[in-house]
Amino acid sequence: MKLDFSCLKCGSSSYEVKNVVLPEKKEGIIGLEFGVYYFKVCLNCGFTEIYSAKIADKNEKVTFEY
Repeated sequence: MKLDFSCLKCGSSSYEVKNVVLPEKKEGIIGLEFGVYYFKVCLNCGFTEIYSAKIADKNEKVTFEY
C-alpha cells in the first residue's frame, strides 16, 4: 500500500494507517459482504482519509489476522 504523502489539511507527513473491515450491501444480493478499507489518520490534526483496499492494492493480496 502506497499512501506516503502529506496531509491534505495541514501538510504534515506524519500519519497512521488503520485497517478496517466494514459491511457492504451489494445491489441484488441478499445479505452482506465485507469490504476492507484503509483509514489514514494525520497524527498532527486528526484529519482522516479513507481508501478502498481493492483500489489501493490492485495487485496485492490483502490478508488479515483476527
